[in-house]
Amino acid sequence: MSNAPEFPIKGFIETSFLDWRDHLSSVVFTGGCNFRCPFCHNSELVLQHARLTDIPESTIVARLKKFRKWVDRVVVTGGEPTLQKGLGRFAGRLKQQGFRVKLDTNGSNPEVVKGLVRDGLVDYVAMDIKGPTMVYERWCGTKVDREKIEESIDFLLSGEIEHEFRMTVVPFLHRENDVYEAAVRVRGARRFTVQSFVPRNTLNPAFAHIRPYSPDRIGRIRQNVEGIIRDAQITHTLRQ
Repeated sequence: MSNAPEFPIKGFIETSFLDWRDHLSSVVFTGGCNFRCPFCHNSELVLQHARLTDIPESTIVARLKKFRKWVDRVVVTGGEPTLQKGLGRFAGRLKQQGFRVKLDTNGSNPEVVKGLVRDGLVDYVAMDIKGPTMVYERWCGTKVDREKIEESIDFLLSGEIEHEFRMTVVPFLHRENDVYEAAVRVRGARRFTVQSFVPRNTLNPAFAHIRPYSPDRIGRIRQNVEGIIRDAQITHTLRQ
């Protein structure tokens, strides 16, 4: 019988102003991902998660309780959290403790996202959209079931859950039109966040040498996106 925990936690941040817009939150990181986006800056969580020490759930919950007076929100991110079979149980445990829960996902497991939402286990979903879905493998570095990506997009657009879509813009990998095509696909979303690429600790080491778009250019992209979607935000964070 395996001694592996049902819900492996590989990292924890007690307080963050970056991960839940307009709110202070704690952040739990899971390991493992089914994508291989070359610009991903969480390469250890993607490629070497088995080597990372598991943090017991009891330790996480105890630390969350310690800050409960100031922090009532928890972000579950990764890696890709929906790959973990214990996600629903862990989210339920957080909800029982009175926390609001945000899920970060790449949208590859719509049935998991739908189940969490309909069971009342998450309060907010942020989905990374890598680019136009017609050529999704280009952004993800691996074969992708595009129908599942489309299903996740459509589910969030249905309005059953507070949500946002996020896109990281990488020079040489994305054209400006890729951003606008992605924005058109999620038109009607409650929020679309345009994120500037951070060339640090990238999954493909070559991407660490790519210079991000200038603030002026990323600002122009944002203005154009605002003409497509009601709320477009530029963020400069390491957790994308």
